[in-house]
Amino acid sequence: MYNKKMDIIKDKNSKVSFIGISLGGLSTIESAAAVIDSNLHIITLDKLFSMSDVKYFLDNFAGKQNAVVMVSIPENEVMLNHKWKYNSRTYDLVNFDKQMINKDDWTNRFSSRGCEYFKELSDNGIDIFRFDTDNMKKILGGCYAYRDRTPTDCKALQDTLRIKYNMRELPVNMLPVAQLEAILGAILAKMVTFGSDEFDCKVIGEFEGLQVLGI
Repeated sequence: MYNKKMDIIKDKNSKVSFIGISLGGLSTIESAAAVIDSNLHIITLDKLFSMSDVKYFLDNFAGKQNAVVMVSIPENEVMLNHKWKYNSRTYDLVNFDKQMINKDDWTNRFSSRGCEYFKELSDNGIDIFRFDTDNMKKILGGCYAYRDRTPTDCKALQDTLRIKYNMRELPVNMLPVAQLEAILGAILAKMVTFGSDEFDCKVIGEFEGLQVLGI
């Protein structure tokens, strides 16, 4: 358990940018990147799709050494988690036939998309971590009464960010959910760096060699 002022970021005073990336499980699912400063002002808000887009964004971002990056852990879209997915297969039950155990990551809850690239950035000295969007949404304005990622859920989250955190750069019309989730990651990056008077930031796990941070 970590306290409100985490010591995971060694050179806090050098950090001027906080990057959040909402990563889709597939290239057909929209991803997004958000960059904020220490005053929660939005500097950049971009749509991304393929991993090439994500790599291009991070590789060409000036001052990565002075930034903290948070990347969401995407759900595995090919996981056999629905009845129609099971029925669409003509194979034996997964994990019962030794020749079909976890074929194509059917039983993995999360996608490992981009993990090698993110680990490479970490090995090169970039402060990059993973985060769980559900953890952030429930703390920062999500409501259990709203179905996840519905227009009502997204609108409630966006209004919370505009009013509670005074993020006046956010438009009145609703942003895509990926961009809102990217902003959550950027806010967490700022909280982890400088601490929060409202929440305790902590390590909640590890995924593919990178720490998963949350509140």
